[in-house]
Amino acid sequence: MRLPKIVLLALAFPLFFACNNAASNKTEKNSEVKEMAKPSEDLTKFGIANNPNNVLGGLTKGDKAPDFIMNSQDGEEVSLKSSLEKGPVLLVFLRAEWCSFCVRHLQEFEDNIKAIHEAGDVQVIAVSPQEKSYMKEFHEEHQFSYPILHDVDHSVMKDYKVFFHVTEKYNDYIEGAKGKRIEVFNGNKEPVMPVPATYLIDQNQIIQFAHYDPNYKKRSDVKQLLEYL
Repeated sequence: MRLPKIVLLALAFPLFFACNNAASNKTEKNSEVKEMAKPSEDLTKFGIANNPNNVLGGLTKGDKAPDFIMNSQDGEEVSLKSSLEKGPVLLVFLRAEWCSFCVRHLQEFEDNIKAIHEAGDVQVIAVSPQEKSYMKEFHEEHQFSYPILHDVDHSVMKDYKVFFHVTEKYNDYIEGAKGKRIEVFNGNKEPVMPVPATYLIDQNQIIQFAHYDPNYKKRSDVKQLLEYL
């Protein structure tokens, strides 16, 4: 018995929409997979090795800043908690005294140090993995009024999620350009450095401003920080 055309059409419409929805869902799922499969940024171009022991990502506004105790370039012990008793802290991570971008960045803080102090008794503290004998000479040469602390065991860089191993290629470049490998400058067996991040920490030990960028050429803007303060 042949069914009328109207009945056949009525039966066909649900099947058509079911197939169409299935195809649509399949497309959406494929799109999701494609989005998830996007490769992450290649950080090796910034000298950051693909090392499972890297601790990266940075802390963000609202995070509690981990406490620390480190020695300055003069051997003086400095802790975050004791520093915060005097006022907020601007914590700046630098790679080394041979890094021209770091030198310019630290000089910007020094050039604006009076305004920074006046903006709520804010203190600047710099942190580096580089052996303090290098930093002492560097500190004296540039006459910085704030301390540069030596993260000798790299624990502070890890706590603030700025710690990475350097690529062999970049280490070779530094040796050729500066005469020594990074681990020699650091007084350590590992060629490691920090992402040059900046954190403003209030007296409740909470981060109120964070600048983190694996591209070592991009630094926090001191003038912008002053406006924020």
